[in-house]
This record gives sequence, structure tokens and C-alpha cells, in this order.
Amino acid sequence: MLDSDMKAVIAGQRLCFAATVSADGRPNLSPKGTIRVWDDHHLFFCDIASPQTRRNLEHNPWIELNVVDGLSRRGYRFLGKATLHRDDEVYQRVTARIREEEGVEYLVEAVVLIRLERVLPVISPGYQHIAEESEMRELWKAKRTRLDQEFDEHVAKSSRVRGT
Repeated sequence: MLDSDMKAVIAGQRLCFAATVSADGRPNLSPKGTIRVWDDHHLFFCDIASPQTRRNLEHNPWIELNVVDGLSRRGYRFLGKATLHRDDEVYQRVTARIREEEGVEYLVEAVVLIRLERVLPVISPGYQHIAEESEMRELWKAKRTRLDQEFDEHVAKSSRVRGT
């Protein structure tokens, strides 16, 4: 189910947005910074600070992950059923892999392993005006530089910065 492009987008981003539904039917959207490919039919992420996502999945295992490359303005929607893993082989393998790849050890409540049932592309309407992905990437590299500079200026003045 997962092809080389899907795997490359995931590897290049390491950030996704996970959508779940609460027991009372309310949507929950939460960023996940440890998204990875498990195999050709599964993705996973670590539940590091996601008690609501975890509660929602315990009630209803359906989840959708969106992974989009900001420069290319394209990516994928991954829909499937999640299982939560704590203190088992999946948990041990995932936490060891994340520790090795990121060089830090997170306090992981659970590993969320998603068996994919559907994958759909996400493609920006910007491609109606820009034909080539390389051109889109160059356009957004220039925009990102300006946007990052503006946000850096904001952060320097902000009292809302965490960790300081």
C-alpha cells in the first residue's frame, strides 16, 4: 500500500496531524512529531503528550493522519485503525528506533500503530498555476525564508516562547 513517494514524504516531514473522534463525537486534531513507516501497510507514532488522542482511540480506533510537504505543497491522507502498544515488542522496537534516530529519549505513554485501509493524495490547488514540483518548491523556499524571518522577529519579542 505504501509506495516509495509516500515513504519519502513521511521521512522528509516527521510531522503529521492526527484526526480522531471523541466518545461524544467531537473531532480532535493533534500534531505528532514522531510519524514513521513501520512496514508497507502500517505507520506509527509515539504518544508522548496526547491523552485525548489516546482516549479517543481507546473508544474508537479509526484515525486519519495528514502528512504534507510544505515546499512541494503535496502529501497524503492516511486512514486506518490504530492499536495502542505499551510494554510489548512493538513498544520496545519503536522507542529504541526513535531514541537512535533522534538522539533523545522521550517519555512514551504508548506507541500508536496504524493499519492503513486507505491512502489519498493531497495536492495544492497551486498546481493549477505551477506545472512542475521543482518550481513550486523554489517558490516556497523563497517564501519560507521570508516567513521564517518574520516569525523569528516575532519570537524574539514574544513572551509566549516556551522553554525560556
